[in-house]
Amino acid sequence: MGFKVLKQGLCAILALLLLFSILPIPTARAAETDKLQLSLKVGSTSATVNGKKVTIERPYMENGTVMVPLGVFKKTFGSTVSLEGNDVVKVTYGSHTGLMTIGSISAWKDETKVKLTSAPRMVSGVLMVPLRFVASVLGATLSQGNGGELIITIAPADNEGDVPVDTGIDSDVGKTQIGNSYFQWTLNYPSGLIAGNSGGDESVATFSSADNLYYLEIHASDQAVSVDADGLLEQLVREVEEGGELILDRESFPNASVPYARLVSKDSSGALWENRLIYAEGRLYEIYLTDEKATNYKDLAKYAGLLSSFRPSFDTKDNKIRDLSTVKNGLSEAYNEDYGISLQVPAAWIKDDQHFYYESKQGSHLSVAITSAPAGSTLESWAEELKTKTQENFVADAYIVKGSMKSEITGVPAQISETQLNFGNGWATEYQALVLKNGYRYYFEYVTPAGQEDDKAKFKAIISSIDIDFDLLKENFGRLACDDYKTIKNKTITKVSKRYGYAIDIPRLWTPNQDVFETQLVEYRFIGGRFQINSKPESSVDYVVNMLKDSYQNKNNDPKGPRIESIVESTFAGVPATILTVHQIKNGVPVRSKHVVFGKNEVVYTITVTLNDANATAEQQALLDKTLQSFRFTGNE
Repeated sequence: MGFKVLKQGLCAILALLLLFSILPIPTARAAETDKLQLSLKVGSTSATVNGKKVTIERPYMENGTVMVPLGVFKKTFGSTVSLEGNDVVKVTYGSHTGLMTIGSISAWKDETKVKLTSAPRMVSGVLMVPLRFVASVLGATLSQGNGGELIITIAPADNEGDVPVDTGIDSDVGKTQIGNSYFQWTLNYPSGLIAGNSGGDESVATFSSADNLYYLEIHASDQAVSVDADGLLEQLVREVEEGGELILDRESFPNASVPYARLVSKDSSGALWENRLIYAEGRLYEIYLTDEKATNYKDLAKYAGLLSSFRPSFDTKDNKIRDLSTVKNGLSEAYNEDYGISLQVPAAWIKDDQHFYYESKQGSHLSVAITSAPAGSTLESWAEELKTKTQENFVADAYIVKGSMKSEITGVPAQISETQLNFGNGWATEYQALVLKNGYRYYFEYVTPAGQEDDKAKFKAIISSIDIDFDLLKENFGRLACDDYKTIKNKTITKVSKRYGYAIDIPRLWTPNQDVFETQLVEYRFIGGRFQINSKPESSVDYVVNMLKDSYQNKNNDPKGPRIESIVESTFAGVPATILTVHQIKNGVPVRSKHVVFGKNEVVYTITVTLNDANATAEQQALLDKTLQSFRFTGNE
């Protein structure tokens, strides 16, 4: 189930903010200034229009061009914007005119033909245009602020007569429906329905009426299990009751052309909501509507026509439908505003722009990392370094280097390599794209498991979509972490647990999953394995060993199940220890685990080392042995 984006009790306020963020409103001229000014920043939804903060569609870089929402020029400067035909946008200010065609790099400034570096296009229902071109049409000056923001300034027209009447841009001429082609839904599109900005999440669409009377949300999510109308009603009831809302009316419609459930509720602020659930073709659609003037559940009946016009389908051949989707060829845009990097990723993937990680439900993934380059680093030396890393972390029959090629990303030389890896459950394909610029390394890793041929085929499109604002990264960051494998692989960091009285040297190559050493469990991950320390007070070595033996009993003699290879009595860190080694196949991957169990001062320690057979190289084994040998008691327990 989804959730209402609009928070309870804030309906009227946020609906107004929604409109202000999407409607091109004429800007009043401030008496205290003789200039009009717009300030914005690539990647930020916050802009300053003549001294006032507003929310806009996020500007982005494309082919070295800053793309901004066209409406901000009208908000700031009162310029006229209109649509001629279905795709020609006309911008006028004073005696100057600019013409752009959506999807084309050909444009006109007054009587001069101009070639744009990036074409205007719709993003989440907002027309994005090249900043510099439109600013030149207006006669504005561009400068850069101390914080990296772009400042567009223009002297206002001498009198109001010089500024054309604000007729607005009617990009929806002839559109009678609105919807999303990717999530496959449509809705009637009355003239008073204004599409909002859902922050790049296409699974959610928000709307408000031009008179601010009602607010509407539509959520779409994949759901494999079919639900009938009565089941949908049960889900609705459960959702609103868990939210502390009062149910005023409820009904299911099993005989409708598309069965659905409907419920009217009152939230804690007193706002009335009509909630609808529809299931069709493996998707669950949730619809929420509220009217700030509704006081009785019957007051929402006037929206029945609009809500009942919802259809879980989208006819791509119908040019009367306005498409809110920006998904093209199964890809949608991802962007990290700190690093100034945008790229296309498969639309169905889970996206984490902040950490630059994207993953499918089937295991394909894309990760991006930016680090400082070691002195003297080149693309060739970096590629060789990564090849060495593969050789030292995968046994010989677990990888195949398919080759590498020179390429170009955002106009900068790049190196792209392809390697096949087999952890034991089939050959996965790993692509690495390397870019080196201004002392920074840009690393793109794209991995597709065996059988995911569709994901594999998308690699070229994803790489070609990468756009990097190199200057923005240089402006935002200084020295970053260095990923020089040959240097880092021999370095360690000493970790100490005062509570449990031990110290250990952890390789810097390892990634912490739980590295608070004052807690009972510590865990690190590395290529093909993990390292854990479990410190358990008031226990006994015999008890822990017996528990381990019991957990690894393969009572059904499953050939893929766990098999205890050895149990050895030994000495570890100067105290008696039991070392138990187990081999098993987990999720199709052969893996060996070593458990070292020992005790001191009423604390039982279990160090567990897990390593896939595919990664059990001499280098990996030596590093694990070195780490185990570095464990020592500190005497502070």
